Amino acid sequence: MVIIGVGMYFWFGRKPKPASYDTIVFKNTDDSIIKKMQVYLADDPKEVMFDSVWTVTADSMPLKKVLDGVTQDTMSRQYKNITLFLTYDHKSFYDLEITKPDPKLTYNYTFDIEPMTDSDTLIIDGLITPNQGDVMHFASPMMEMYSKFVITYNHKLPPPPPDSLAIKGHDANKTITILKN
Repeated sequence: MVIIGVGMYFWFGRKPKPASYDTIVFKNTDDSIIKKMQVYLADDPKEVMFDSVWTVTADSMPLKKVLDGVTQDTMSRQYKNITLFLTYDHKSFYDLEITKPDPKLTYNYTFDIEPMTDSDTLIIDGLITPNQGDVMHFASPMMEMYSKFVITYNHKLPPPPPDSLAIKGHDANKTITILKN
């Protein structure tokens, strides 16, 4: 009886193995919005272009679509630096850069998307929950999409050459160049 009790203690006291994937979930979001939402993934991009499809500028490869018009889906957790592009009906987007300290960590991405009361701008309210560590919360408006534009992540580019005449100031983390309205 004691052996059975000890066995049950260890069996039920085990911690579950972490999932082998990350989860993306839309909560508290109208079905009409979810049906038009898409999530794309880019592996540590320096530049990304949108011209009817999302592509990485360096090699013109289309971005991987990880969610398309559904409430939730999963993606591989084996990454260190990625950028998620959340798009609504090719009219607005939000890019989310993610750096994991360890690719073995599992993240749960929860997004709540709703329109502002006085305009057609969508607001994204997100929560990133790792299986270990602190939770991150953010809220921001989604940006308008143009028919052709490029997003450059300046902080991932090589530093410019030193110039004694340059005005020192804050450099933007990213630049959006509109190529066609």
